Amino acid sequence: MHLKSEIKFIAITCNTISRTHMLEKCLDSLKHLKKPENIRIEIIVADNDIEGSARQTVEKAAKNSTVKIHYFIEEKRGLSFARNRLLKEAVNLGATHIAIIDDDDIADENWLINLVDMYNNHPEASIISGPEYAVFDAEYPKFLTQNNIFAQTTTKKKGEIRPTSSTHNSFFPTSIMTEENIWFDPSFVFMGGEDGDFFSKAQTAGYVIAFNPDAIVREINDKNRVNINWILNRNFYNGYSGSYLKFKNKKYSLSRIFYILKTFAITLIDLIFVPLSLLGGLTFFLNTIGLSCKNAGKCMGAITPRPLDYYKNLNGGIVK
Repeated sequence: MHLKSEIKFIAITCNTISRTHMLEKCLDSLKHLKKPENIRIEIIVADNDIEGSARQTVEKAAKNSTVKIHYFIEEKRGLSFARNRLLKEAVNLGATHIAIIDDDDIADENWLINLVDMYNNHPEASIISGPEYAVFDAEYPKFLTQNNIFAQTTTKKKGEIRPTSSTHNSFFPTSIMTEENIWFDPSFVFMGGEDGDFFSKAQTAGYVIAFNPDAIVREINDKNRVNINWILNRNFYNGYSGSYLKFKNKKYSLSRIFYILKTFAITLIDLIFVPLSLLGGLTFFLNTIGLSCKNAGKCMGAITPRPLDYYKNLNGGIVK
């Protein structure tokens, strides 16, 4: 277990690219946060658009914020580059801890307090992870909004120790970078999955990850996501990125071949049950197809672990 550091200065970090309508809502939610006492708090935004499309949104938010907001443009396109820029700027500012939120998330008013409380009151935990629940910007058919890809609840327990975390809702000390030299891996640059890799490495280095279901953020989902094409692609991507992380830079082995055969067989079985799933209604039918896509992604990610382009295929149609 890693020696925990005292929380003195929290940098709330957020990377963004060409989603100013969502970023505005995210920053507005941070303005209404309840803040832990006697802790310095500042916000850092890294804009991954070389044109600086988020500048006006950030400047507008800064005028109405009691918390200082820093804005930087990260010219190297890619999730890992943008996230590493945030970490570097937080370290440069002297932050002792970082809380990460995505530009398409809205933080509950007690989000930061609950992250800090878990860190201070859980003897083992050095990294705190919280849930991300789906919200929608309009009315959509229930068979879409009730899809498994849009999480509404969590089965994880308070204080549960996790093997990794996601960047959409996490809290950790800057010593992960300054002492362990752990950063987001550029090989995930257009794919995503860099967060699972980052926190897995931190966990291996002795940083215990604990889950707090009370530290809630809510992901905004618009028409670019609430459709069958995005849902199925996201399922495939989730399966693929998991296998990519599992087998990245590893040679073929018997266990890997067995994994490929197993996921291939499961995918075939899924496909057999797809027509029958119609009997359970459209929601169940789409969830079944989604599961097939996820298992197919797992199989393909193990066969040819090459980075997918998240920006092009999933991130609202944004391309490099």
